[in-house]
Amino acid sequence: MGFSSRWGRASLAVTGFLLQKVGGQGTAWLELSGELVVKNLAPGEVLRVHPGHVGAFQASVGFQITTVPGIKNMIFGGDGLFLAVLQGPGTVWLQTLPIRGWRSRCRVPAADRESAGGPAAGGR
Repeated sequence: MGFSSRWGRASLAVTGFLLQKVGGQGTAWLELSGELVVKNLAPGEVLRVHPGHVGAFQASVGFQITTVPGIKNMIFGGDGLFLAVLQGPGTVWLQTLPIRGWRSRCRVPAADRESAGGPAAGGR
């Protein structure tokens, strides 16, 4: 599992995508946003998704970042320029609400901050 080029690693830094390897004996807790979708990939089966939707995947799953094919898709697709390509065998856990979408849904309007004693209302 890894990246085929420095360009792939750089694209992850730009999109804010982070990989963390978890292993060993014990329990690991993961926090994913939205609904959880579990995909069991057969050997050689390929899944292409927006990198923000990848929650976790088994070590047996191949992973790489690629660009969205086609100039029309890049311009009008609305999901950015990159796709995560996951290749089986193994299990992939996807989140339906990537952190980028979650942050935009948690913004508090300025009027609500003022009434809650925020900086605009003189509170600290």
